[in-house]
Amino acid sequence: MVALDDDAIVFNPFSWETHLLNSAAALVLEMAASAPCTEAAVSEVLAEVLDERERPQAADHAKRLLWELVSLRLLIEGSAEPDAGC
Repeated sequence: MVALDDDAIVFNPFSWETHLLNSAAALVLEMAASAPCTEAAVSEVLAEVLDERERPQAADHAKRLLWELVSLRLLIEGSAEPDAGC
């Protein structure tokens, strides 16, 4: 991953695709690279960085963002563990 201001460019060696990620997606990918993340933990982080008008939808944003990262094969969905977090 290469940072470009608030965005990032990510190369996926499995698919040979390059993706431009916005700041929220780059933040979540960095979090996941450090430790497994739950949807709730991503929602909490997004609530901190989202615009005030968007904060009430943080959980929806987290769910959609994680789905997109998994569908791009940038993240792998793991089994849910009760104490898993970032």
